[in-house]
Amino acid sequence: MTTVRGGVAALAAAAVVGGLAAVPAVGAVDAAPATRPAHTVAAPDANRVVDTVLRSERYDYQRQNWRIREANGLPRWLRLRDGRLTGTAPRLGSWRVSLEERGVRKQRGKVRRTTLVLRAVTQRAAPGTVLVTRGIDGRPANGWSGNVTLSGDGGTAVFSSAATNLVPGSRQPDAARLYVWEAATGRVTLLHPEAWAQVEGISGDGRRVLLDLTAGLFLLDRADLSLTQVAPRAVGAALTEDGLRVVYQDRGNELDSPAPRLLEWTAATGATRTLVADVGTQTFAGVSGDGRHAVMVGSDRSTLLDTTTGSVRDLGRLGVELGGIVRVEVSDDGRLVSVLGSGVAAGSGHGGDPVGGVHDTGFGMSRGPSRGNLGAAITPDGGHYAVATSRRPLRVVDTLTGARTSPFTARPGGEQGSVSLSDDATRVAYSSDAHDLLRGTRRGLANVFIWVRPR
Repeated sequence: MTTVRGGVAALAAAAVVGGLAAVPAVGAVDAAPATRPAHTVAAPDANRVVDTVLRSERYDYQRQNWRIREANGLPRWLRLRDGRLTGTAPRLGSWRVSLEERGVRKQRGKVRRTTLVLRAVTQRAAPGTVLVTRGIDGRPANGWSGNVTLSGDGGTAVFSSAATNLVPGSRQPDAARLYVWEAATGRVTLLHPEAWAQVEGISGDGRRVLLDLTAGLFLLDRADLSLTQVAPRAVGAALTEDGLRVVYQDRGNELDSPAPRLLEWTAATGATRTLVADVGTQTFAGVSGDGRHAVMVGSDRSTLLDTTTGSVRDLGRLGVELGGIVRVEVSDDGRLVSVLGSGVAAGSGHGGDPVGGVHDTGFGMSRGPSRGNLGAAITPDGGHYAVATSRRPLRVVDTLTGARTSPFTARPGGEQGSVSLSDDATRVAYSSDAHDLLRGTRRGLANVFIWVRPR
């Protein structure tokens, strides 16, 4: 076994005097010798890390606030330098390395033993996977990317990214902007220059995109680049599949005057009609592609509103009541509801745990666990759904048969975030911070991918 030490090891010296009695100082009072407790060092904290690296790809290991002091069992291709492990895996295989890590910054003064189980593998992304966030230099995005929305025909993907190498002229890091990817060209272009703008919906053909900007709610027509204001402000908004109608809530809560309303705006006429004159304490969360079924989230329960008949169906708890809503989708028949957001906020600045799942209104229950999930999506016909869980790889499920397909050949070494499906479920867009999906992706940095399922 090979032992490697990083830096200069601290020297511990113990002085032992054998057979000599200590001579008391002049004037000292003789006393019974005190029994000194043996000096003990607390055992370092135990830690286990299971990690992967693509064969022929560079590997780096260093955890935040920790530096490696000693490593036992290093393979020849790994080196310990400046408190971190670096190297390139020459072949497939598995290695177990014992590390002693010393804390820095927030962990200063702490010591822990880490068992690193490292495997060199082939790429985890299934054939047909495309890296959407590929920069103009050919490399993956150099900043976080996510919140992807796929058009119904699967030809257009809109996403947020803080990268500076996706389009020419990007120089401001740490400010997420909206980008669009076209399957026909494989190119990424800037959708809108405003930092932190939000996408509220995209038409089935990818032509129209509903944007929440500082100046209000706008409908962008990508064919002629026209930008039409729908409303000066909106609490929640959604675009129908045809891209011609916008359903939105204009105010926040029942204390506003006048009362908050649920409205529908039509692009052809620019007219706005009232769907619900007073939503009370509820908040509009999402609408079906045909604009008929709207999800309203209350303080303790949620409901499904039929905007045509005015009837209301109780949905029970979706998990985002008194929490936060990111995206809600509804199938055209109102049967399935996908929810993405956060649960009830806790104390000490805790913003609430992630919630992402699919609720079956017919059975009145969720299809699988929803707590802790970071992505969920359904198709407009309710025939397929997908949930990004922290416990298993992302899978697309056939609602009728239960058959599952996955964009991965094996579980990737990272988490999947936002998920979006094409109408026929043959294309799956998702974000992931896994480093072993495709060659060149960086560890811990989320990218956007699209998988085309074989027919």
